[in-house]
Amino acid sequence: MRPQKVEVNMQNQYEAARELLAAGAFIEQVSDAPLAYRIRLGSDSAPLPAGLFQQLLAHKQIRQSCRVSGRMRYVIVEV
Repeated sequence: MRPQKVEVNMQNQYEAARELLAAGAFIEQVSDAPLAYRIRLGSDSAPLPAGLFQQLLAHKQIRQSCRVSGRMRYVIVEV
C-alpha cells in the first residue's frame, strides 16, 4: 500500500469511528497486554486499531467514562 492510500484509509476509519460515537457507540478496552480496543454500538462490535484509539484520544474526541467488569469505557466528548 502506498503511504497516501494508508493515510486516506486511516482518515476514513477516524471519521467512521466519530460517526458511530455520535450515534451512541462507546469504545471498550478489552485487554491490557497488548492494549486492544473494540467499538460497540448496541449488540454489535468491531476491533478498533490502537493507533486510531490514540488519535481519537489525542484530538480530545473521547474521554474515559467508567469501568464495567474491569474494562474501561470511553465515550464521545460532548460539545
